[in-house]
Amino acid sequence: MKTVIDKMRGDFVRVAEVRKQRGDWSEADEKEIGAAIKAAVEKGDPDMILSWAAWLADLSGAIAAWDLIVRGSVARMRAQAREEREECEVRELAGKGAR
Repeated sequence: MKTVIDKMRGDFVRVAEVRKQRGDWSEADEKEIGAAIKAAVEKGDPDMILSWAAWLADLSGAIAAWDLIVRGSVARMRAQAREEREECEVRELAGKGAR
């Protein structure tokens, strides 16, 4: 159970940070959820611990997936912009050579 709790804590930090940045959570939301999780851990309630852990793991996984999608999109946009810039430079050089 210690491994689950450690992973849950890491997921909580990541999820809270991102959700607050996006305006999905307030400081009060973070504290309320954190207190509920802490209570479940202190009580040793495996059902609640696993429920919180699964929920946070799902949210954390969605954040990671979104980050990968965004990074991939940015990489493709940069590559396309670079290709277009290089094609434009080639056309400009060809145009100067034809004169």
